[in-house]
Amino acid sequence: MNTRDLAYFSALVELKSYTEVANQFKVSQPTITVAIQRLETEFGAPLVQRDRAHNKLTITRAGTLLDQRSQQILKDLELAHREVEQADQTTIRFGIPPIIGTMWFPLVAGELFAKGLLSATQTLEVGSEQLLEELDSGNIDVALLGSVRPLRHDNLDITLLASHPFKAVVSVDHPLAGAGHISFEQLARDNFITMTGKFVHPQALKAYSEFAGFNPKVVYSTPTLSLIKGLVRANLGVSLLVDDAIQPGDGVVSLTLDDPLPERFNMSLVVRKAFMPNRLQQEFISTLFSLKKVAKSEK
Repeated sequence: MNTRDLAYFSALVELKSYTEVANQFKVSQPTITVAIQRLETEFGAPLVQRDRAHNKLTITRAGTLLDQRSQQILKDLELAHREVEQADQTTIRFGIPPIIGTMWFPLVAGELFAKGLLSATQTLEVGSEQLLEELDSGNIDVALLGSVRPLRHDNLDITLLASHPFKAVVSVDHPLAGAGHISFEQLARDNFITMTGKFVHPQALKAYSEFAGFNPKVVYSTPTLSLIKGLVRANLGVSLLVDDAIQPGDGVVSLTLDDPLPERFNMSLVVRKAFMPNRLQQEFISTLFSLKKVAKSEK
């Protein structure tokens, strides 16, 4: 079976037009027709029904089933091409969210530098949700990811390195600044400043606010941790951040939340199961494992 035929068929399912598929792949329309016929012969079932009178194309049940399978086949094939191309590369394609890069990555950066690994690293710094997609697609090979619940993924090897609670963060001038601990419901009237949607913090904010029974008024979202703390320090709103994000001298106050929610900031080391690291890449991954000792979880 020609995998190119599967690519043509997948496009036909999406576009419902032989002409558009031919244009997309820059081939003749008969090429697409013959490819579909080959697949129908291969699988012994009609995949497409054409109503020429009404210029209508319908995918049969057999065609729908094949399309579902072919999507994974084509994805795996594309990933295989990328991995073969990268097999002899002396680079490490690494993903990290900014908040982990700020708080925990420096704990191992010195060791990576001493081993000559930092200079070989190509780093993608975006939110954990996007990094998970990039890993699964083969655009990066290893990542440190944050999640509000322990990660599960069929195609990825995941090692939980640390788990930290979320805390409410307020200005020193906030009425609750001296409370020490609060219920999230006490912040119902406040404005909120949060990380943008590709990070895990909005997920935690949603969980806490739903538990407390109110919709948070988000007045500003940003991927920059220092900006969040600056706006909170100016008493322009409150925030929900992982506890280690707040350092002495930030000019803000972190409050323990009494709400009995399971959401925490979980930091995990994630590698594709099919990834076969070379010596350089394996040394990089092994060094990241040491974060399990230095970025200790907080109960």
